[in-house]
Amino acid sequence: QAISRARPKVAAYPFTTVNPHIGMVQYDDLTQLAVADLPGLIRGSSKNRGLGYAFLQHVQRCRLLVYVIDLSADDPLDQLDALKHELEEYETGLSEKPSIVLANKTDMPYSEAVLEELHKTGLEVMLTSGRTGKGLEHFLTRAKVISDEFVEQLEDQQENTRL
Repeated sequence: QAISRARPKVAAYPFTTVNPHIGMVQYDDLTQLAVADLPGLIRGSSKNRGLGYAFLQHVQRCRLLVYVIDLSADDPLDQLDALKHELEEYETGLSEKPSIVLANKTDMPYSEAVLEELHKTGLEVMLTSGRTGKGLEHFLTRAKVISDEFVEQLEDQQENTRL
């Protein structure tokens, strides 16, 4: 909701969204980027628990994965590990797509040690607050750059296969 015009129904507890919601991020250069909110990934999603397959099939079409991690949760690193595990169990290599860790809820108390551990994953980590908007503009700019780079790589691969 904080980055696009998508308006899924949400509540104050996890996984209230029962359908993937597609939103469009509008950029100043008049380009746009489609974003899919897939909050229903729980342990066992790769075995079709919860809304597993219904959400995981959408991940296959994504150019960029953004792992939104709740820094105020008990074990943010476990969230990331669980998400990556479910992606890999569903399809080998799926978690290897271009990715960003969006460390959310920086407006609430969180552990600097956890943040350091997230940086050790090798993934790009960006700090944000969906509530205050802090860090979202930088994230959206970075997401567009990564998406554009991915498209360029695909075009180069297609060109090379034609030769």
